[in-house]
Amino acid sequence: MSRCLSSTKSKKADSDSVFSSSRNTNARALATGGGSKMQTKNLFHDILIGKKIRFKRRMLKMSQKELGHHLKVSAQQIQKYETGLNRISAGRLKEIADILNVPLSFFYAEILTKQQLPYQHDEIISSREEYLLLKSFRVLNSVKQKAILQLISDQK
Repeated sequence: MSRCLSSTKSKKADSDSVFSSSRNTNARALATGGGSKMQTKNLFHDILIGKKIRFKRRMLKMSQKELGHHLKVSAQQIQKYETGLNRISAGRLKEIADILNVPLSFFYAEILTKQQLPYQHDEIISSREEYLLLKSFRVLNSVKQKAILQLISDQK
């Protein structure tokens, strides 16, 4: 009986250590139902950065496994980064930016600081379809571009 109790205590200690680790700040916040206002704000930022990683990775038709291979981490770790479950260090984010061929600012484009004004929605590409449309539009000659703009303006 004491052996079973000791086993249960060690499992509890192991799970507590996962949540107390600095790498798993977001896991702890999620498991405990949130946390302070600052932790919630940071969690939001981590999720937003993770979504940007996933977006760009998918645009490049790269799997989580491939990105993980470049970073020498598992696909599961990439998934944790992309969902905001694990926080990404500055150095790791720079590695990811290099692999995905984007500037570091790409990940922070929608995170406001006190000195910044909000971005206009028109400045942010939010879906793969929108990205492909814009990419295709940019290679058209000006006559075709004007025709498309006329078609769109007639829809309003």
